[in-house]
Amino acid sequence: MPELPRSRMVAIAYWGLTLFVALTGIAAGLMDALRLQPLYGLLIHLGYPAYFGAILGVWKVLGGGALLAPRVPLLKEWAYAGMFIDYSSATISHLAMADGFTAALGPLLSAAVMVGSWWLRPPARRLI
Repeated sequence: MPELPRSRMVAIAYWGLTLFVALTGIAAGLMDALRLQPLYGLLIHLGYPAYFGAILGVWKVLGGGALLAPRVPLLKEWAYAGMFIDYSSATISHLAMADGFTAALGPLLSAAVMVGSWWLRPPARRLI
């Protein structure tokens, strides 16, 4: 089997990570906005008001869509920033509620995948 060039491997890794982040962001946003379990239940468990699910959900869906949209690098940077805030806030919220490190591991790993997507983005998808 022939070896893939490094640039091809980076592109495959970027798209794999980005698709994971974008599609899970869209799915999580829909769950929050439509008050579907299990994510909506976690939001309530963490002490956030019910209406916050609709606000957070809409932004998650828009952020996931922004990562998949062609061009618009500034919008992508904002989407990455928003997702980082979401994941880090969820991690801190789980720890603050004494849910344990295991509960905080999900958003922490999602943040790591998101950072990987951001790090591997091609020059055409970068702001600078």
